[in-house]
Amino acid sequence: MAFFSLGQLTTKKKKIGLILLGCLGLMLILIGSLGKSGTEKETNGQDFSKDSSALAYMERVENRIRTITEQITGSDDLSVLVTVKGGPEYVYVSNEKADGAKEYITVRKENGAGELILVKEIYPEIEGVSVVCRGGDSAEIKAKLISVISTALGISSNRICIVGAK
Repeated sequence: MAFFSLGQLTTKKKKIGLILLGCLGLMLILIGSLGKSGTEKETNGQDFSKDSSALAYMERVENRIRTITEQITGSDDLSVLVTVKGGPEYVYVSNEKADGAKEYITVRKENGAGELILVKEIYPEIEGVSVVCRGGDSAEIKAKLISVISTALGISSNRICIVGAK
């Protein structure tokens, strides 16, 4: 004899059971998302300051290219644009379990909130560089700039565009 048989349930009871199962599923989803939102708020605050460090990194790269270009062309009337692939990656202190899952280690702050311990920040890969400068139409200056930028950033020359300014 079966403990539970769908054939014995009425249509009304089946509908009520399905509604209860759906509500239970929604509750589990909500409970799971509430747990994540607390940690997301915490890491979002961290990510904002870290994103600004990634932006500062990009600005430093652009400024270095600007300085090199000024020295080669002799003109400070130029623009530099650096594009990157994706965003920064962060490596946090963690314990790896036998099944391959990672458990991140946190440090408690005075307010009781946990904070992840950052090991290192990996800046995004530079995808390309564009430079607009006086003399950028000259084959000689263009070749010098492409060579210097390619060497300095470790990117191939086909990812560098040099054009002359009007």
